[in-house]
Amino acid sequence: MLALNTLSRYGDEKFRQEAEEGFNAEVNHASSDADKLELLISIRSFSFLFIKSASRRLAPAESEAVQKGLRVFWYMFIQTAKALDKDSPVHDKLVLLLLFTKELDLVHRNLHPTEVAATTWESYGFFDSLQASWQHTLTAGTASQQRNLAAFSSKALATGIWSESLALVTLWYLREALETEDETKTIALLPATVGWFENANFFLLNFSLANKPSQEQSNGNFLSAGALAHKSGIEPRGFSINR
Repeated sequence: MLALNTLSRYGDEKFRQEAEEGFNAEVNHASSDADKLELLISIRSFSFLFIKSASRRLAPAESEAVQKGLRVFWYMFIQTAKALDKDSPVHDKLVLLLLFTKELDLVHRNLHPTEVAATTWESYGFFDSLQASWQHTLTAGTASQQRNLAAFSSKALATGIWSESLALVTLWYLREALETEDETKTIALLPATVGWFENANFFLLNFSLANKPSQEQSNGNFLSAGALAHKSGIEPRGFSINR
């Protein structure tokens, strides 16, 4: 595992580059179920480095290096998600591994209360990395990558991991897929769209009943309605039954 012999080098740009390139090579060569499980073992080993480092009190320069490391760490999650077939049981393990990182952060904070900063797991950048990946995957990714990332994203939403923010990603995606006047785009995205409703249907219903997320929880870029919703007179205020 790449992380095991390099725990003290998280601030080194060369290390982060080597870690990302090495993991990409693992993803590209992961063909069997055993190979795919090895990806999760690699991610888990990195979690002890990046999550523990992120929780500590750090000088500004160190904090910037840790944030860069976290972006590499979330990149590993997302690249794995896109590489796993949408029906692969390894997706469930990947979502559990995401939950593990949150629990690891809590455990580390409870064990070392005098050494940690006043930050939370939610501030470590997973949401931003996932949204950035979706924006790229929607325009430049393959249909398979879109389906696979939708499977991971919707299952993460269904577990309740940072549900308010993941709901914003979901709302943005559904707007791009279903509220556009570009029928060709909608048809192309339908296979990935189905994944959201298969895996997180009750969450989506609950958010619609409660009109969540609220305007206070995000900027208008996520909450605003698409062209077809506007034509139907639907207010751009997040999820709703009408929408």
